Amino acid sequence: MSPSEPRPKEQVQPYQPFAWPSGPTVSLVTPEDIPQSFCDVVAARRSSRTFGPLTLTDISSLLWYSSRVLARQSSALGFDLSQRPTPSAGAIHPIHVLACSSAQDSWQRYDPHRHCLTEVPHGLLAPRDAMAGIAPAVDPQKGTLLWLAAEVGKTASKYENPESLIWRDAGALIAHLGLVASYLGLHFCALGATGATWGIKLNEAQLICGVGAALVGTPPCTDISGHDVEL
Repeated sequence: MSPSEPRPKEQVQPYQPFAWPSGPTVSLVTPEDIPQSFCDVVAARRSSRTFGPLTLTDISSLLWYSSRVLARQSSALGFDLSQRPTPSAGAIHPIHVLACSSAQDSWQRYDPHRHCLTEVPHGLLAPRDAMAGIAPAVDPQKGTLLWLAAEVGKTASKYENPESLIWRDAGALIAHLGLVASYLGLHFCALGATGATWGIKLNEAQLICGVGAALVGTPPCTDISGHDVEL
């Protein structure tokens, strides 16, 4: 059975965006552009299976070039529309990017308006359990796990049958993250896992749906013989 076609509602239903549990915030710096041909970036893009630890500069650059808000506009939907590096149905951008690593006890959610990371202190699957869940497919090593969490109510405020729109938003974002990682010289791998149940303990879990995950990290260091060096 084919999915129902999405279509704009005859009358929008204003939606109050979800209030995420929030903890300490880490400000991110504006990265410096790297002179590089787009053709070289595309040609270099590969899925990788080795992941070293990211620096704060690495994650700042990855999110700056993929998810930050470039412009915003008020709307009748109950929240602002925005322009970002990636496309989104209706300029709604319902997908939140969250990050964690094996060295962290909690997730951090990217704020695309302020370009910062805010800790999510409760309500989500523990990072160690998320890492263990993806390990049979791809060993996370020292990499950073990215989780795409869709706020379904945002897209549903404007569209009937919004599911396929959200999935297409997710695909566009993951593809763009992969290209940005290539631009930055980082290792990246999109995962089959969606993290569909990673937010089930949130008060409004029915509005938050995992729609994708990926691993990103630095390339392994090598010695003069070409062998990997553990840091």
